[in-house]
Amino acid sequence: MLNSSKPAGSLKPGSGARALYLDGRTHKRVTSTEAALVVTNERAQVMRFPVARVARVVSSADVVDWSGPALTLCMRAGIGITWIDTSGQAVGSIYSQTRPPVSLTTVLELWCEHPDGATRYQNWLRARRMDTLVRWGKENANVINPQQWEATKRHYVYGGHVTEHLPGPLRGLCLAYVASQLNGYGLPPRLWGPRLEAFDLDQDLCQLLWAEMNLTAGILTDKVTDTATVTALFERWTTRNASALTAHLTHLQRSALKAMHS
Repeated sequence: MLNSSKPAGSLKPGSGARALYLDGRTHKRVTSTEAALVVTNERAQVMRFPVARVARVVSSADVVDWSGPALTLCMRAGIGITWIDTSGQAVGSIYSQTRPPVSLTTVLELWCEHPDGATRYQNWLRARRMDTLVRWGKENANVINPQQWEATKRHYVYGGHVTEHLPGPLRGLCLAYVASQLNGYGLPPRLWGPRLEAFDLDQDLCQLLWAEMNLTAGILTDKVTDTATVTALFERWTTRNASALTAHLTHLQRSALKAMHS
């Protein structure tokens, strides 16, 4: 990572920036100051080009020598450089890494709009349900028998159903929590598939958290009904499991990015 005493934004090309052409008729050497490219020709004549006025650079690949600091300055300023040979063909280019990353929303939208987007989304949901089940199984290995494990796997992982021990109103608190988190990440509550089928991300994330809460709560909460206790239970669980929703979204992002680059 490059460190600088000045913010990179102060080096960005201005509205009047133009292309800088360094042709191959005479030998040149490109060095730099803190905010300008310095071009010295074979007669020791020096020209300075503030990077704020340079939109891009086209350089001869044969007779123009670049210093490392000059290349670094261009990268920090977001200025791309293309090298041209004597026949006018592009030899290669380098680009700045300052371009903004693709948003998670865009990645997910592209992922879901793929022809098999619906299948991918359902596979992701099953994988997250399985992850929840495995963690529950490990935490309760001494009390869960094989029959209970298989039954829960069948109903929850493949069917999406879980035995509810917690009171219904608590699920509303869970959905409100998910909505707030999605808003914080800048994510929409609903995604769309290739045939305009809706994927309710907020509802599905809520169901993942709801299932985990019920699995970990067990039968001890079957008779809880008053609002104060319900709220306290929810706040206690979200405090202890603050990373649960983030883990699901991180896995979703990785799945989408992996599919896009496969």
